[in-house]
Amino acid sequence: MECKEINPENSVMKKQERNSNLELLRIVSIIMIISHHYAVHGGWTITNELSLNRVIIQFLSLGGKLGVNCFVLITGYFMVNSIFSVKKLLKIMRQVFFYSVTIMILFKLFKISDIGISEIIESFFPIIFYKYWFATTYVLLYILTPYLNKFINSLTCKEHKQLLIVLTILLSAIPTFTNTSLGTGNVMWFVFLYLIAGYLRKYPHSFFDRKKFFFLMFAIGYIFIFSSVIILDVLGLRIDIFSTYATYFIEMNELPLLFCSITLFLYFKNIDIGSNKIINRISATTFGIYLIHDNDLMRNYLWNNIAQNNSYYYSHWLFLHAIITILLIFIVCMIIDYIRIVFIEKTLFSLVDNKWNDISWFEVCKKYTDKH
Repeated sequence: MECKEINPENSVMKKQERNSNLELLRIVSIIMIISHHYAVHGGWTITNELSLNRVIIQFLSLGGKLGVNCFVLITGYFMVNSIFSVKKLLKIMRQVFFYSVTIMILFKLFKISDIGISEIIESFFPIIFYKYWFATTYVLLYILTPYLNKFINSLTCKEHKQLLIVLTILLSAIPTFTNTSLGTGNVMWFVFLYLIAGYLRKYPHSFFDRKKFFFLMFAIGYIFIFSSVIILDVLGLRIDIFSTYATYFIEMNELPLLFCSITLFLYFKNIDIGSNKIINRISATTFGIYLIHDNDLMRNYLWNNIAQNNSYYYSHWLFLHAIITILLIFIVCMIIDYIRIVFIEKTLFSLVDNKWNDISWFEVCKKYTDKH
C-alpha cells in the first residue's frame, strides 16, 4: 500500500469545518456503552441454561468495549494533527471532578448510600484514585499526546506500519490466543489505538475510503463475535467452562473486537452528513453521560434500585425494558450535561479558561523545569 502523507496544515485549516460523521460515532458509541453496562451491571441471577433473555443480555454486552475503542480512535484521528491544549486538559479533569463530587454530595445528603471518609477523599481526587477507569486512562493518554505526535512524526510510513504490526501481535493477537496481557495495561492499549488512528490520518489511502466494504467487514466481524457467544453457550450446557468464556471475544484487546472497532471507525469516517449542530451538541455531552451513569456510587443504585434489571431476567418484557432504560439514561444524562455545559462550563469557567488559550503543554513543562 503506497504511503502518501497528508499535509498537516491543510488538516488544521479544515478543523472548523469538521464533519459530524465521527461525532455521530461518539453518540453511537456511548449508547453501546450504556447497553454494555445494562448487561454487565444488572445484578442478574443467571443460571447455566440457554434462554432468549440470556442471549439478549449477552448481545447488549458486546458493544461496550467496541464503543471505548471507537472513542480512542476518534481522539487519535483528531489529535495527531492538533496542538495539545492545556485548556482542554483542565476541562476534562474539571468535568470528572464535578460529577464525582456532585454525585457523592447528593448521595450523602439524601442518605442513598453509606459514604465514609475514604469515599469522600476518592471523590475529590477521582483521576488519581481511578474512580472512572476510562477517565483516568484517557487523561493519561491526553497528557502523552504531544510526545506521541512527535514520535509519530519522526517515523517513516514503513516504520509506522511495522510498529503497528508488532503491537498488534503483542497487544492483541497473543492475548487473544493465550488469554494473557503480557503485563500491558489500559494506557498502553489506548496508545496503540492512538497510533492506529494516527496512521489512518497521516497516510490516507483510497483503500480506507471504501465505505460499503468496511460496513460489510464490520457486520461480518460482529456476527462472528455474537455467533461465538451462542456456540460457547451451547457447549456450556455440557461443559461449564465453555459457558464461563462465552463472552471471551468482547474484550477491547481481542482481535475480533479490534477488527470491528477499526472497520466501524472507517465506515463512519467515510459517511458524509455534513456539519449538523444537533449531532455536535449531543456529541459534546457523551463524556458527561458516561461520568454520570457509570459513577461507582450511581452504578449499583441505577441498575439495581431504579431500573431493577434483575427482576426482568425471566420476563417477556426484558428486551423492551432494556430499550426504554438505555434510551432514558441516555436522554436524562444528556440533558443534565447540556445544562452543565451552558450554565457552568460556558459561564463560570469561561474567564478561567481564557488565560490558557495560547499556552502549550511544552511551555508549561518548560516553565516548571526552568524553576527546578
